[in-house]
Amino acid sequence: MTNAIEAATKLADQFRPRAADYDKTGAFPEQNYADMRAAGYLAAPVPEELGGMGADLATMAKAQQALARGCASTALAVNMHLFQVGTTADGFRGGNAAVEPLLRRIAADGIVIASNGAEAIVNGEWTPSTTADRKNGGYVINGRKFFCSQAPGADVFRFLARDTETGETLLFGAPKSTPGISIAETWDTTGMRATASHDLIIENVELPETAIGARLPAGEPMRTPLFANVNRWFASLMSSVYIGIAEEAREEAYKAIGTGINSANRDDVLTNMLIGEMETAFLTARSVRDQVVREINTPPTDIQSAIPTALMMKDAVIAQAAIVVDKAVEIAGGRAYFRKSPLERLARDVRAAKFHPPSAPISYQIAGQRLREARERVAVPA
Repeated sequence: MTNAIEAATKLADQFRPRAADYDKTGAFPEQNYADMRAAGYLAAPVPEELGGMGADLATMAKAQQALARGCASTALAVNMHLFQVGTTADGFRGGNAAVEPLLRRIAADGIVIASNGAEAIVNGEWTPSTTADRKNGGYVINGRKFFCSQAPGADVFRFLARDTETGETLLFGAPKSTPGISIAETWDTTGMRATASHDLIIENVELPETAIGARLPAGEPMRTPLFANVNRWFASLMSSVYIGIAEEAREEAYKAIGTGINSANRDDVLTNMLIGEMETAFLTARSVRDQVVREINTPPTDIQSAIPTALMMKDAVIAQAAIVVDKAVEIAGGRAYFRKSPLERLARDVRAAKFHPPSAPISYQIAGQRLREARERVAVPA
């Protein structure tokens, strides 16, 4: 069976010639998704016995890095599908047989799951603004979700809503064809232009009780095992997309040396310094990511302990990835400012990293609180 990293590397080579056009038009990368479906990549984290590649967290992190080199928008968009497949596969391995049919469908049919987790995630208590009112044994749901990546290509939408009676946060799953679900094409951004992260409109959508995938108690969602494991997958794979952007920018920088006015006339000593700075940032980003995904490759017994580790890794990696791209632009010189340069696109794409929730400074607040609590639990009284 094809390894997920090998599949991603081959797909990236197919994506690369199309990346500039998708960026220019902002169109959803339908051909890239067709290629991923044909290669089985959409089912990469699905266990092998269910028809997938059986890729674990560490493998998928490196695969997403490889995929992003070809088209960052496609890698980031499909990331919102893959982290859900990964957490669902964890549930299956943990004994949740109810998710087996979904995993088999992903493997057999290549269905795409879109997630709407871009809520106002803060430290402490919060609740979705989308409401779920009980009616006839089911729910009527109303709300608007933002940043629904890969919306045009999704087959199933997963979204959070607040039970207006109990205050619980409910995780619903609904087919794209469900009456009352529509897409508002709002995505027109500086970078990651082809992720098609449009708004999802949920208007008087009626869903049965069986559409609920999880019930989370009112209070702090980030304290629940579900959110903790989602964060473990999401932060690891998302960070890896930006390492892939950095790696592609790094290669473009080396190609540019000596070919432009700035680069050709710059003293070699200065170019070497820029290379040293770029490579240091790239090494740091990869090393931090690799160490963390090794530590949390399997769900820890205390799944909450993965939250600060994953969040700190995410913030460290995206900061270093941005430095790599900036140094690559300096090495290439003025040519990197032209639209025809891949570096111009990569420099815009890498900026999106700051907006994935929970973003800084809230991410640092959550990590700091959890680490402080952990120390207090083991502190020996004086």
